[in-house]
Amino acid sequence: METTQPISGIYERWSRALSSIVFRKQLFVYLLIFVAILIFFPNFFAFIESRKGWLLTDPVLQLIPANDLSIITFSIIWIMSFMLLIRIIQLPSLALLSIIAIDLIFITRMITIFLFPLEPPPGLIALEDPISNFFYGKTHGFITRDLFFSGHTSSMIMIGLLLPGKWEKRLAFTAAFAVGFLVLVQHIHYSIDVLGAWVFTWFLYRLAKAIIVIPQNASPN
Repeated sequence: METTQPISGIYERWSRALSSIVFRKQLFVYLLIFVAILIFFPNFFAFIESRKGWLLTDPVLQLIPANDLSIITFSIIWIMSFMLLIRIIQLPSLALLSIIAIDLIFITRMITIFLFPLEPPPGLIALEDPISNFFYGKTHGFITRDLFFSGHTSSMIMIGLLLPGKWEKRLAFTAAFAVGFLVLVQHIHYSIDVLGAWVFTWFLYRLAKAIIVIPQNASPN
């Protein structure tokens, strides 16, 4: 896996990576899975929103007054996502690992959400994100039952695990803690959803690292 690389040499790195049939096959397969998941999302979340779940008693949420912090939350999420995007453009193997990791998060969340149906926490304030909602499908309005585990928190943790630089990782993990706290303040998730995100995301990152195959010519000499 590449470490931090300068902007120069992007074309050469991608040319070298795409010259490998192993790299191209993996990129195609995992991008296809990604697109298939996005197509399936609206039907899945329509089903999730239509069913009843368990209402949990959460002592942590009971101590936190609900407040709308949507702008702060999504400012953090999209700034960190843009930072990862820059690294993905620079580093082909990081791009492939990121796609695999995202696929794993999406698939695992669908499984856990299906297996553990939960009612929205009391006092929930809608966290509207036009980009996410576009893919989720808004037939049933704001999605409230995609709870265990927290996708917002998991995304920030995964970005921290994926980013190659030490200062980038520190910033991303700080952002992960911040987003985890902010979704609790807005009562979008139970505290177990946020804690579960740390456990699942670490495991899924290790799984993505085990799955990926990086040919020698896909990395710099």
